[in-house]
Amino acid sequence: MSEERPVVHVLGLGPGPIGLVTLETVLLLEEAGEVLLRTERHPCVPELRARGVRFRPLDRHYDKGGSMEEVYAAIAGEVAEEARARGEAYYAVPGFAMMAERTVQLLLREDLEVRVHGAVSFCDAVLAALGLDAVEGVLMVDADRLLERGYGMLDPRVDTLLSQVDSRLKASEAKLSLLEVYPPEHVLRVVGAAGTPQQRVEEVTLEDLDRGERFDHLTTIYLPALPEEGIYDFQRLLDIIARLRGPGGCPWDRKQTHASLARHMVEEAHEAVDAIRHTDWDHLCEELGDLMLQVVLHGQIGSEEGYFDVRDSLRLIIAKLLRRHPHVFGEVKLDTPEEVIARWEKIKAEERGEPSVLDGLAEGLPALIHAYKLQNRAARVGFDWAAAEDVLPKLEEELREIEEALRGSPGGDLEEELGDMLFTLVNVCRHYGVDPEVALRRSARKFERRFRDMEKKCDDGGLDMHKMSLEELDCMWDESK
Repeated sequence: MSEERPVVHVLGLGPGPIGLVTLETVLLLEEAGEVLLRTERHPCVPELRARGVRFRPLDRHYDKGGSMEEVYAAIAGEVAEEARARGEAYYAVPGFAMMAERTVQLLLREDLEVRVHGAVSFCDAVLAALGLDAVEGVLMVDADRLLERGYGMLDPRVDTLLSQVDSRLKASEAKLSLLEVYPPEHVLRVVGAAGTPQQRVEEVTLEDLDRGERFDHLTTIYLPALPEEGIYDFQRLLDIIARLRGPGGCPWDRKQTHASLARHMVEEAHEAVDAIRHTDWDHLCEELGDLMLQVVLHGQIGSEEGYFDVRDSLRLIIAKLLRRHPHVFGEVKLDTPEEVIARWEKIKAEERGEPSVLDGLAEGLPALIHAYKLQNRAARVGFDWAAAEDVLPKLEEELREIEEALRGSPGGDLEEELGDMLFTLVNVCRHYGVDPEVALRRSARKFERRFRDMEKKCDDGGLDMHKMSLEELDCMWDESK
């Protein structure tokens, strides 16, 4: 028979005076030979000592640890060591052991039997101070966890309690995360020393949260839920689109189908790309929203038709990103972008079971981009020129074939020969690290700028371009250059 594991009795001291400690806990404290105490900074400790309870405070670890996680680990380590040495240990913590008590979470990972005894939590006292019924929905967030993980763990649709805001500095740091979700004028309530005679509740706006010394280890911040019209997140966008498509919604939105929206998806993507090319980041921000609208509309239509919804799309892309980045989320080691691309393509081929490296390219891509991707795919299996300069003679060959087609050579196909020339030019671009789409658009913009300059000069000089000779126009073009 295996030996019994050491036992740790975890005793909650409640949020305030001894009257909030359960009778069971008081009896266990009085019967224990010595009780390890996470911190002496608790209102009921003097009263319990007066009853004869012997404490061994562990506050010294707060002065030694470099971070709170290190402090909690050291405290849990001493408790575990005591239990193993004696077979049993009594450990007292503020509030209730299973609410915002990191040391207990660490003890539960040890090879110990952890017996948690019931207690009144700080949350009970805070809810009573606020007159708040938790059954309506309350999110509890530890301030340190918020600082570690960021505002993504917040949900403005439900009331939130931010616990252990024990300093003005921590409140200031937390405010930065809260401002990502709540407006500066949002009215909060700061609850201090809940459940004690010193209990206080103060209203303050979020922007003024850290403008005052109102924080200690017994401070909790209450953030009321935002009204729906004050929320700007992905879920709100989903809800708005569902309403636009639903009964009593917008006639135009309700009429749309995947097919009717297809051109809008392309247009919005091009407008976003155009904003990038012009380094217009405000415009890009707006265009990304328009593009997101198209994604959500297609997701809503898919949901109505019973095929999929946007959450399925999110699940698939998240799974794909995790699967195709084993060098980030797995054990594979890849050091260069080229290795990453090769691995990505290999995983894609395995996923799709594609017999050809060219499979999976969308035919609806712009022609220059499609040609560029085809050449890239072929190059990954070695079908490519060894050096960039080797491509240049091919240009001369294609030019001769164009000249022959123009002279009416038998079997000559001018469209085909011009296409071959463009395809070869794309190859030249690829070998020299130039995006052909960007290069062509740059030349087109240059042409447009110079031609508009010519038009302006004609207007200023009272000239009519339609009546000017080609030589005159060429001269003006040179001036514009």
